[in-house]
Amino acid sequence: MNFKKFFIALLIPAIVLGGNTGKIAGRVTDAQTGEPIVGANIIIEGTYLGAASDLNGNYAIINVPPGVYKVKASAVGYKTVVKEGVKVSIDLTTKLDFQLEQTVIELGQEVVVVAERPLVQKDLTASTAIIGSELIEALPITEFQEVLELQAGVVAGHIRGGRSGSGILD
Repeated sequence: MNFKKFFIALLIPAIVLGGNTGKIAGRVTDAQTGEPIVGANIIIEGTYLGAASDLNGNYAIINVPPGVYKVKASAVGYKTVVKEGVKVSIDLTTKLDFQLEQTVIELGQEVVVVAERPLVQKDLTASTAIIGSELIEALPITEFQEVLELQAGVVAGHIRGGRSGSGILD
């Protein structure tokens, strides 16, 4: 019996803390040569989150709260690039690559690029419906259950296959 209590005590923090954040990952390369840029700084503006690119130009920023961000990439000898509208979702990796142009070192120059969501999400293994705050604000609803009822597979508050009394053995 003590083993069960111990196992449950270990499992509760994983359930509570798991699945609340997303990740931004990608590669930083030279725009002219395509070579990776080592040590480029990638920062999510307005937060303390960021990363530096490795020897292959790859980077990953983990534990990013869901939302829409501006992400800035900079390196010595390259122009700073800012990508706006980068959307991070829970438990998903947002792929964001940067191509930096070489320049003489000057202060105050930034290139702003608006991020686009890819048509096909390669790391998705099941159908999902991600509803952002913009859509929720635009819908004529008063409770979150009403948002669920607008989704495919939800009938009278029951998710497909989850109704009692609708099985074969009734």
